[in-house]
Amino acid sequence: MATVRFSTELSNAILASARNKMQPAIDRAEQSKPDNAWGQTIYDTLFNEVKPYIAKLPAGWLRTVDKIEIEKVGGVECNMTFTFATFQPWPHTFIESDFAKKNSSSYSGGLILRGQCWDAFQAEVVAFNQRKADAQKRRAEFVDMVKKIIEAYSTLGPALKAWPPLWDLIPENVKNKHREIKERTKNEVVLDIDINKLTAMSTAAKFGV
Repeated sequence: MATVRFSTELSNAILASARNKMQPAIDRAEQSKPDNAWGQTIYDTLFNEVKPYIAKLPAGWLRTVDKIEIEKVGGVECNMTFTFATFQPWPHTFIESDFAKKNSSSYSGGLILRGQCWDAFQAEVVAFNQRKADAQKRRAEFVDMVKKIIEAYSTLGPALKAWPPLWDLIPENVKNKHREIKERTKNEVVLDIDINKLTAMSTAAKFGV
C-alpha cells in the first residue's frame, strides 16, 4: 500500500468525519425535548384564574400568539419554544406572578418559571439537558481519541494497523491512494488511549446507539 502521510488537510478531514459520525446521537438528543403539549399545559397553568374572564372579552382586546417561549424553569436553563395547536390570547403586558416572570421583549414568552408547580416539567428539562450534554461529551471524547491516533503516527498505514475502524473516517480519494502499493515503514508507537473503547464508540455510533 502507498505511503500516505497525515497532512493537515487529511487530519482535518478525518476529524470532521469523526464529528459527523457522532452527530446522529446529538441529533437524537436534541429531538428528545419535552413534548410540545407542555406549551398548552404551561399556558393553562399561568392563566387558569383569568381564563373565564378572557373568554368574555371582545376580539381585539388581547393579542393572540401561536407559541410560548420558556427561558428557565426553577433556575434550570430551558430555552425552549412550544407551539400551540391554536392561537391563544396573550396580554399586552405580562404581569409577574408566583408562577412566572417575563424576561423578554417578545409578547409570546421569554418566561422564567418558578414555584413547585413546575417540578414535573423541570425534571423533563433536566433530563433533556443531560442527554444533550452526554451526547456532546461522547462526541468530544471520540474526536479527541481519533486525534491522538493520527497525531501518534506520521503515516496512515501504521495508524490503520493500530485501529482499523479509522478506515471508515478516511476520504475516498485517500483510500484509493492508500491501496496503490505496499506500505514499507513500520514504526512501533504506544498509544495513550483505550483502543477497545474507541472501537466500541465507533461501532455504537454506526448502529445509532
